[in-house]
Amino acid sequence: MRSTKEGENAPSKSRASPSDVPQASESNMEKSVSLESKLTDMDSNLGAWDVGMLTWSPSTWIAQAQVSETRMAKAQAWETLALARITLQPKPSVTELATVTTLKQEPSKLVNRTSKESSEGYLPRQLWASKVEYILAIMGYLMMPSGVLRFVSGWVHKGNCSFFIAYIFMLLGIGIPLLFLEMAVGQRAQQSSVDMWKNLNPWFGGVGYSMVMVCFITNTYLNVFNSWILFYMSHIFYFVVPWDQCPLQRNSSNFDPECEQATSYTYFWYRQTLKASDRIEDGGQPSFSVGMFLFLSCCLICAFLFNGIKSIGKILCVLLLVPYCIIVCFLIRTLSMDGAEYGLKHLLILKVASISDLTIWCHAGIQVLFDIGLGFGPIVSLASHVPDFNNCMADAFLMALFKIITLLMTTPFLLSILGFWATTTTHHCCKKNQEKLLRLIAQGILPPEAQPPDLRVNPTSTYNSWLSSLPPPLRSAILSVVPECSVQKQFLKIKDNPRFLFLIFTEVISLLPGSGFWTVLFFLLLLTLGMCSNLMFMLGNVLTLQDTFPFCRRQPRLLTVCVSMVMFLCGLIFIQPSGIYYYSLLSECWVAVPIIIIIICENLAVAWAYGADRFLAGMVALLGRPIFSGCGWLWCYVSPMVVLGLLTSVFVYLVKGPLVYFAWDSSTSKEVVRVFPAWSKILIAGLTVFVLMPIPAYFVYCLTLGIPFRSTPSSKLPLGSGQIQSTKEASKDILQDYKTES
Repeated sequence: MRSTKEGENAPSKSRASPSDVPQASESNMEKSVSLESKLTDMDSNLGAWDVGMLTWSPSTWIAQAQVSETRMAKAQAWETLALARITLQPKPSVTELATVTTLKQEPSKLVNRTSKESSEGYLPRQLWASKVEYILAIMGYLMMPSGVLRFVSGWVHKGNCSFFIAYIFMLLGIGIPLLFLEMAVGQRAQQSSVDMWKNLNPWFGGVGYSMVMVCFITNTYLNVFNSWILFYMSHIFYFVVPWDQCPLQRNSSNFDPECEQATSYTYFWYRQTLKASDRIEDGGQPSFSVGMFLFLSCCLICAFLFNGIKSIGKILCVLLLVPYCIIVCFLIRTLSMDGAEYGLKHLLILKVASISDLTIWCHAGIQVLFDIGLGFGPIVSLASHVPDFNNCMADAFLMALFKIITLLMTTPFLLSILGFWATTTTHHCCKKNQEKLLRLIAQGILPPEAQPPDLRVNPTSTYNSWLSSLPPPLRSAILSVVPECSVQKQFLKIKDNPRFLFLIFTEVISLLPGSGFWTVLFFLLLLTLGMCSNLMFMLGNVLTLQDTFPFCRRQPRLLTVCVSMVMFLCGLIFIQPSGIYYYSLLSECWVAVPIIIIIICENLAVAWAYGADRFLAGMVALLGRPIFSGCGWLWCYVSPMVVLGLLTSVFVYLVKGPLVYFAWDSSTSKEVVRVFPAWSKILIAGLTVFVLMPIPAYFVYCLTLGIPFRSTPSSKLPLGSGQIQSTKEASKDILQDYKTES
């Protein structure tokens, strides 16, 4: 037994200086000889082990000492890193702990926890293979096509450059600070969005659950958008695309009368793609044709995420590069089109009076929150897989700059297309009015003075100049039988919903020379943008489930398949005849309320419950560099008040005015505006309460147990200057090991 103990103490003796090694070797030799004479009855193998000890040279001891010191240093660094990453603060119990456990008491607990996790089948937490892949993931998340269209619509309807000025101020005041907050919380906690809010402050433990539910619902109906794109793309290789002309009646050479009363683009969208009903109340079976492409879209997302974050970076390199190349091609092509200058001149219009309009500021603030994707959860989840010393403040500014550049690239492209469409449509309207007026004059319904001019050169300007020069009674008589043709009114028809993309842009592209090529590029642009955002929504949900439930972590691929199939089954609601109306109800009337409430809770959890100064001090220690001193002030006062004002404006909009949607009227074969029924408000209110229920539930739970709202300073991370450096080095080692494994 004594010889065994001597062997166990060898590593500790190996830490002696090289000059002491010979003496230690001689003493060990003497002890081994004496023990050998007393233990002659023991196994010969033990004797051989002792002889081996006797033959060790001093150089061997020195080498063993160096190896042992290296291993001990690595072990201490890994210990410090693991302790720093367990929680942002010690996990609170019914009564808050008065003191923080010292670092010397933690290794045994850490070993027990590690062995327990290993026995339960936990896998080590994956990190992004490189900083570039993480940045690409955030960029892909911000590439939502609905956000780009909503920004252009706000630019046109909310004061042009005045809206952009309000947007920049909102981005600097609440956008970047709150983006930095989500990145910093995820990066520092290194946990799922469900667990990190519990550990940050138990009062806000329900925020993570609400995030997951809102993210899943949003991803479900956004994925339906991809299925519509795939359905259109399945028809682009026809010699004549079906939305360019009305279909023929069965067993007849005549066109479908319902399509002739409308336009071929409207008919294909409502009747062949959506198979839409007249009202939201009229349901039916899901569309099989769109359902196949919804299943295909889910399969594509599942395939892209099959290997988790290991391969998503390479996929995003393609998905992000393609849309920018297409946007540049479209921008070059559309700048030379007739009427493009009319759309581009809106880039230079500044309405000074509208800057003082609160509606513009509210619209710009909500636009910022959705453009950056705050409150949904993917940013927190993606940031939790980067090393904790990453400079997330610089990342937040970089993503804001990326978003502005993207919007400034796409806005001229969209405005020039809108100008071309409005000009072309108005020219067509003037020529149709000319034909109708000539026919009415020939029939004697209108006097000869109503003879229209020749419209072969600049039809819109010639026709409107002639109409304005007529006497008021004659002009009124003409306008009673023909519609007014105005470029401005046509231009202002832009809306921030999917129907605008599938109705207006398909019509515009069909007017371009080589329309087949541009049609392929256009739908490829929409598909890549939609896939980028859907992939990140899906990845945010999958990573959260993996971190929360042990089984999900052990079976990541099975989890991805299951979530994709559940998303497909839930998406069937939106491909039934009234599904487009439910899509509009959720995307335009529902999602803003839960997202803004979640953002407010995030802000309060960090700034007031945990403490903005404490949190920023911890981030300064981890980053090793100072952080903008006004960030805490923005978190504590500016952001909560502004976001609360935005929530109030959304409530006023939902309660004050009627909620409307565009619908298909089969009796007149026209698109009409209908009012959502009263039960639709009850539906969105009930869904909002359902997804936000975990937040008040945790409030009641903590209030019942008497848990203090504000965390005590004793729960601060116990990181000193030396430990911070060890944590950084260990984090770099982990990242290097992950790169080697991948």
